Amino acid sequence: MVTLWSAWALAAPLPVDYHCGLQSVQQTIAQPASAWIAAPEGKVPVDPEGGACWVRIASLPAGQALETRPWLSFADLNVQRVNIALFDAQGKPLGQALRLGQSSGALVTGLRAIFTPDAAAVFPLYARFEPALGALAYPGLARTLLVEAVVPEESLRDEHGTDLLNHSGAVFLFTTALVALFFSITLREANYAIYALYAGVQSLTIFTKSGLPFVLDASSPLWLNAWIFNYLVGVLSVLLSVRFGRFARHSPRTTKVAYGVAMLFASMIPLHYLWPSLANVLIYALVPLHFLVLLTGNWRGWRGGERGCGILLLGLTPIAIYWSAFLLYNVVLREPMPSAVALGSTFDFARTLLLPVAFCYGIADRTLRLQRETSRMARFDALTGLLNREGARQYGQLRIDEGDVPAALMLNVERFHAINETLGPILGDQILKETGRRLQAVCQVHATACVGRMHADQFCLVFPSDISLAAMREEVDYAFNSPAEIEGQAVDITLAVGVALPPPDKASMAQLLRNAEIALDAGRAQHRNWLQYQQEMETSQRADLDLLSELKRAVEQGELRMYLQPKVRLSDGTVGSAEALVRWEHPRRGMIPPGDFVPFAEKTGRITLITRWVLEQAMRLAASYRAQGRPLQISVNLSTFDLGEAGFAARTALLAQQVGVDPADIRLEITESGAMQDPASALEVMNALRTSGFSLSIDDFGTGYSSLAYLQKMPVAELKIDRAFVRNVRHGSDGAALLESTIAMGHRLGLSVVAEGPEDAEEWALLCAIGCDYAQGWYAARPMPVPEFERWCETQLPFLR
Repeated sequence: MVTLWSAWALAAPLPVDYHCGLQSVQQTIAQPASAWIAAPEGKVPVDPEGGACWVRIASLPAGQALETRPWLSFADLNVQRVNIALFDAQGKPLGQALRLGQSSGALVTGLRAIFTPDAAAVFPLYARFEPALGALAYPGLARTLLVEAVVPEESLRDEHGTDLLNHSGAVFLFTTALVALFFSITLREANYAIYALYAGVQSLTIFTKSGLPFVLDASSPLWLNAWIFNYLVGVLSVLLSVRFGRFARHSPRTTKVAYGVAMLFASMIPLHYLWPSLANVLIYALVPLHFLVLLTGNWRGWRGGERGCGILLLGLTPIAIYWSAFLLYNVVLREPMPSAVALGSTFDFARTLLLPVAFCYGIADRTLRLQRETSRMARFDALTGLLNREGARQYGQLRIDEGDVPAALMLNVERFHAINETLGPILGDQILKETGRRLQAVCQVHATACVGRMHADQFCLVFPSDISLAAMREEVDYAFNSPAEIEGQAVDITLAVGVALPPPDKASMAQLLRNAEIALDAGRAQHRNWLQYQQEMETSQRADLDLLSELKRAVEQGELRMYLQPKVRLSDGTVGSAEALVRWEHPRRGMIPPGDFVPFAEKTGRITLITRWVLEQAMRLAASYRAQGRPLQISVNLSTFDLGEAGFAARTALLAQQVGVDPADIRLEITESGAMQDPASALEVMNALRTSGFSLSIDDFGTGYSSLAYLQKMPVAELKIDRAFVRNVRHGSDGAALLESTIAMGHRLGLSVVAEGPEDAEEWALLCAIGCDYAQGWYAARPMPVPEFERWCETQLPFLR
């Protein structure tokens, strides 16, 4: 392709003379021959700060020498901008070529102005030229105006092709700038805004260097200066590299230098007008530093895995080559650039567009990767890398569609909230990851099995239904039979598991997962680690939900009943305290045990309704007993929802004041696991309750993850050992040794110790033998209505066995 700076076979430099300092054409014509300076090769020096100069063209070559009558061409080398007016020997205007404004008798294209003097023109011709708006004024550059005779057809075709190429590129850049601006406003993304500015300024730069294809008001020299545009391009290219390429994370020092270069480019804009001589010097050092920093930063970012840096590196490299050649030839060698890389060449056009094209590609690539990542996130868990609920459902449904209906396990990490609060969320996340890894190890044995994380501490395992449940349970138990080593901390991971086997009729995977969750919830309520789904569970769950919706009505209409279970002092068989328990006397279903509604009330937060009711009833009863001269301390259970309720301690103290009860007659029992869910908040509430005069107890001790440090901080007076440590324990067993050590520990902390759940004489005798203070269990008495409790106290005390 022949371009503006290609070697034209049909172009001939014209020997001309030039003279500077003259104003009018008449003065110029009157000058003697000795006053003119010869330019035999047609190269006339241009000084952008020197004002107007004149060129004298003695004649054009004969038409036969060039096969047709030539045109007169003035070519601006090396980004110079001049306005040219042409006169004949009699001072008659033949035309003018303006960089900005309306030209006449001349064709202004790219870096060239072409005149077509007719045969009647009287020679010699005189051309007046002066710097136009946007001309460069940097010393040391090769500033040359080349006067040539060119063949009209060839020159016009090539000039129009070059202009069309440049203007098309400028239009492309401006269009992408508008699109990027739209995305910037819509998505509120700064990278798009930076690119919109970059592309807009770059398009104006192309217009100013190739000749604007439209008429503009020439009274705006500030924004039509090509170097001002280049300064802005320098600033914006730094921002693009740092923000879009994101090489800051791989090369922070280079990033700081890059921002410094951007600030220098920005300072060059006012400096260009206020102190041009200093700007002339700084630009030569700033341009190579600019590209050195950007190429280094993007190279390091690309080596560090940033695709955006690699894309920008591809776009910046040819621009760096162009400016390196520009400085080499214009500053060092003081001659025009080679045609292969000079302004207006195909390379010049390509290097201008390559960075915007690379950025657009990068935005498209990032958008596609974001879409893929979004699609992945829709099916995978970010923390563990396992399938999430939707991913597991899709996988299982695929197996069902292929005729292989799987079975499903829903697994929950027991006491995870307490672990998370005690060890911290970072170690908690590590435990979840370790749980996922161990479940994955189980799946690796079976080709079509998969594991997923449903949410928080809940996982699912989908496995072929031809594997027996007993075999799968054995594999899961084996995978978790050893503690996990998490940053030097040994943690036992125990799982509660709900099982859903394929139903007789075809079911969806969503239904199978739901069945496993129902089995998991039922297993928790029944304190069973493994439980298989049964249809009755769903019916029971719906009934429980119905009860839950009726609970508020039950409280308001007085359907709840308070039962008491005595705490027997083992040393003398007396009873000075009892635990308040709730029962629901439903108008249609009769007496409903607490296990049928309390667990669901605890899950949903409705337990606070029950707590308020029990507290008020217990306070009234305790106040009544004290007024009768037979004080009884009544224990009331508090849930985690009660502890987390704002102002709970203050409202409880106010209720005691209103009822007229001595707060010491009310003992508030807080489960160990409940206290450890948020130890700091629980401790604050417990201190407030203790300050109000209430007695406090740690319930179900041994089932949570409390430490002695926390136990020492808690203002409690009583330790209640969970029934799991008492049931079926016999003299001389490991369980008896553990039980005895726990009682001794409580005594050393200054606490009275209550053992829950003794159901036979042997367990009762063991508690007496190892020094337990109190016992509360069915062996002595079941929970009873208040009148029955009073009769029991009259007939059974002292309870000595």
